[in-house]
Amino acid sequence: MKNIILTAMFATVLLVFAGCSEENPFSGYNAHFVFDGTIHPYNQARSFGQYICVRRGANIGEYRLTDAMGNTTVERVPEIYLQQGVFHYGLGGLIIGTPSAYGEGALMVYDWACPNCELEKYRVSIDYVMGYATCSKCGVKFDLNSGGIAIEGKSSPLMRYRVIDNGSTVIVQN
Repeated sequence: MKNIILTAMFATVLLVFAGCSEENPFSGYNAHFVFDGTIHPYNQARSFGQYICVRRGANIGEYRLTDAMGNTTVERVPEIYLQQGVFHYGLGGLIIGTPSAYGEGALMVYDWACPNCELEKYRVSIDYVMGYATCSKCGVKFDLNSGGIAIEGKSSPLMRYRVIDNGSTVIVQN
């Protein structure tokens, strides 16, 4: 009788965990980036089909920001965050924008590195007009406006990060 009860309990636990096997859509790489989504150039990411990109800068306390027109500038990490050491940019950097396909105005954040190659140096190149990202190494093309799915070549979708958006301040994290 004891064996039957233990077997039934074990089977129940297996069934419960079998239902939880859905793949986690969020990246396991460390990301934490905070910005004011109401000021330029960060507000560009709130327009449907527009994306900005950020990645670690060459020097401590700075990052490189590429706006929705493809122009890159070096920005300083705000002093409060620099002291806390909390800015992290995922594997290859962050692609931040509002996909035009969702129509809900929800910001999405993808990792700038190709999930197929999974190396920092293999960042996808962004077609800011069409909303596509293409890896120069493996050739996979991703649609940023449809959840970062591969539309040419074979790959899992671009890695994503969680977004907390209160209307002005945006926090990207995993």
